[in-house]
Amino acid sequence: MIAKVRIHHLFLVIPVIAGMLVAGCGSTPPPQPAVTSTSDVASSTTPADPTGSAAPAEPTRSVPPAPATPFPAELVGEWSASTSKSGLLELVLTADGGFRQLSGTFDWRGKATVKGARITFTGVDGKSSTEDWSISGGTLTLAGLTYLKADAGAGGALALAGSWMGMDDIFETLTFSENGTYKRERDGGTTAIGSFKVQGDKLTLQPAGGAPTTADFSVADAILTLKTSAGTVQYVRSS
Repeated sequence: MIAKVRIHHLFLVIPVIAGMLVAGCGSTPPPQPAVTSTSDVASSTTPADPTGSAAPAEPTRSVPPAPATPFPAELVGEWSASTSKSGLLELVLTADGGFRQLSGTFDWRGKATVKGARITFTGVDGKSSTEDWSISGGTLTLAGLTYLKADAGAGGALALAGSWMGMDDIFETLTFSENGTYKRERDGGTTAIGSFKVQGDKLTLQPAGGAPTTADFSVADAILTLKTSAGTVQYVRSS
């Protein structure tokens, strides 16, 4: 009797154990430890740049400045022009490019640089002006104005330098030299020698041992025009 009870009890327990086994087979497996890749480890262990700055750039090579253009020798000297609005204008240019412009109370000075047919004046006050320029036969054309060489110094031909033959009197010749002297001839003989000075549109002839004579003058298309109280005479360039 006791044996039967134990067998019966065994039959009751077996289904319970079987149910537990079935339930265990359908459960979620316990979580496994995560596997970290080598690259992840490397990136996580690399220290960050504390400054956050990018890699240094390649050093920039400095370009040497272009050599300065020599100041044209033909511009060097004293120049003068005359206008109805501003009166007498004077321009002084030196071999190192220094300049000084004078007109009445106006006095501007500084440095001039030339690039081709353009000249730039930069004053000590910081202001600048760029103009077209050209020289022909000792006459400087600058900003639409005609300047004549007012000195007898080196650095360019005088506007009057050369020989001029009379148009009203073809037997008369005036010869101006770059050293500031002149000679008047007639029929091949010398009638006067002396010095001359140009100031704006005024030409003063100072004959040796005589009184000076001042005339308004202009040079255009190789023709020299002199105007005095006695009248107007013209000469054409012959050399």
